[in-house]
Amino acid sequence: MPKTKVLFAYDGSTCADAALHDLESAGLPTDTKCVVLTVADVWLPERSEDEESVVTSLDPLVQARVLAIRQRAEFKVAEAASIARLGAHMVNSIFPGWKVADEAVADSPGWGILNRVDSWPADLVVVGAHGMSAAERILIGSVSRKVLNHATCSVRIARSSVNNHTSPRLVIGFDGSADANIAVQEVGRRVWPEQTQVRLVTAVDDTIRTAIAARIVKLEQWVTDDHHVWLSRMAESAAEQLRSARLEATCLITEGEPKRVLLETAEKWGAHCIFVGATGLRGLRRLLMGSVSSGVANAAACSVEVVRQRPTKSRA
Repeated sequence: MPKTKVLFAYDGSTCADAALHDLESAGLPTDTKCVVLTVADVWLPERSEDEESVVTSLDPLVQARVLAIRQRAEFKVAEAASIARLGAHMVNSIFPGWKVADEAVADSPGWGILNRVDSWPADLVVVGAHGMSAAERILIGSVSRKVLNHATCSVRIARSSVNNHTSPRLVIGFDGSADANIAVQEVGRRVWPEQTQVRLVTAVDDTIRTAIAARIVKLEQWVTDDHHVWLSRMAESAAEQLRSARLEATCLITEGEPKRVLLETAEKWGAHCIFVGATGLRGLRRLLMGSVSSGVANAAACSVEVVRQRPTKSRA
């Protein structure tokens, strides 16, 4: 199996430090490849002979202003590089087996992260719930939200854990969809400590009932009109996959609005992380995520990982 490739967006904030320590509970393998990326929120064009000739032809006062602006931008990029090196050092100290590199770029923070996700390509991008400029609040920051909505790989919104359990507790939002099964497979392929518990949570509302009814008609092997029976079979099959990976897996099927059920279950159970598919039965295939995944990532008290199919591009 190819090595897992993680892009860790690090800006030196307390939220970024929390995201770093959250990785200790993410089940990532010991041979993971990691790029620690810091984005300087400045515009810095590459130097060229044409640009230099234009600058030298300017009025001396304007020329001085242009050079001062460039120097400030170069300072910001150098500062970002220093932060990235610090982040990479911290990652190396926690995960000595990882292959870690550090990078700094000049760009809009959200797009800088997204561009690096695609050019590598990464399997997972990790961001804190907020950055340096965000006030502490429940909702995630604008950069995290942009990455969450537009990334082509899985995204982990990392938060400080208030969980006092010695072994991880994971919630998987499960609705029997292909996206939900991808989330189950991702949890199953991770490396977890003994006694890690997983709870597959299925919340049934009118939208889910309608989606399931349409699916049952197409799947003749499920000879039943009862959506609870269909979901129970699918969830138990998924739980068996996790048990075969030596995880303690249980299923919970309940009535209610999916986002609310997932958030309340995770909080009451003391989950470390909620895993959800990007869309599921409720969402159409589109660039933006489904409403449940977005809502859970936005408001959860714990970390949330939105799982997408791994990239099929070159994995150098």
